[in-house]
Amino acid sequence: MNKKHLIALVAASVFLAGFSAAADDTAVATTNHVVVGAPTVSRTIPWRKGVTLKRLVFNEPRLMVAFVARVDLTTPGIGFTATERDPLWGQPMPDYTNELWLVNTKRETTVDFMARRHGAGQNVEIAFNTSGWRPWPGRAAVASTYAALYRWDMVDGQELSCGKTPGMGTYFIVRNDGSTFIRTVVKPHMTNDWSIALYGNRPILKDGRRARDGIHYPVGDPAYSEDPQPRTAVGLTPDKKTLVVLAVDGRQPGYSEGASFADLADIMLTEGCSDVVNMDGGGSTSFVVWDRENACPKMLNKHANGYMRRVAVNLGITFSE
Repeated sequence: MNKKHLIALVAASVFLAGFSAAADDTAVATTNHVVVGAPTVSRTIPWRKGVTLKRLVFNEPRLMVAFVARVDLTTPGIGFTATERDPLWGQPMPDYTNELWLVNTKRETTVDFMARRHGAGQNVEIAFNTSGWRPWPGRAAVASTYAALYRWDMVDGQELSCGKTPGMGTYFIVRNDGSTFIRTVVKPHMTNDWSIALYGNRPILKDGRRARDGIHYPVGDPAYSEDPQPRTAVGLTPDKKTLVVLAVDGRQPGYSEGASFADLADIMLTEGCSDVVNMDGGGSTSFVVWDRENACPKMLNKHANGYMRRVAVNLGITFSE
């Protein structure tokens, strides 16, 4: 290890220690939204070649702690990997008999996902949760080992969900050539050259403008989008050369109260994104990096419920160099 790499490794270790211590414009106007102010605390470090990590603390419109990864997608050797089909894929869940649900994936924490991938020889340095799943009533999500995805998803070029077809919904997509984009409507004929397509429940930004669904749900309870919650979001800059991953902690008064969809739009606009999708959030929000000094995964964000939730699908960013 040369001196330059050693200095970067020491700086990253200190950075992680500090982390663990602690639509349209008219649509916005109808929400009485208070724009997210400049962060009162901002820590930034070049994490590795092609990656910058940030920890941001906001006081306006409320106390929020956010974690950001900016990933240069032109970095040589960059790639993506995601949770694969479980061997029981398509069979009834053996440990959940209240209703009939078919196995899609086996749930695991984002930390375990990263550790498992490293054990298989994949250098995953960033990982985060993505798609929502069922069964969810009561504590079923805690008790069941397996997950049935809400909507159609694709991993490794094959359907990850079971018996679903592409349709409405906003997706983060990786093509076979490694290029990425975000799309709101997916049709079967579009997917031939796709490797990964992960469902996010609502667009936050589209072509540099606030998506209306990113401010109000057209149907149902608008509280989900307007109330502060833990959130996970993924965005791209207009040239599609920078990926921005955002996790906001929430439900923790005195530490971080959470973000609305409009807050996500504010933060991601500041990060230079033109297209952003909201992924599964709440207690599922998980943002993990590889701690190279200790050779283990490190959870950056803090869960309100005090434990890491096993989620249905994780996405990892890999580096071969």
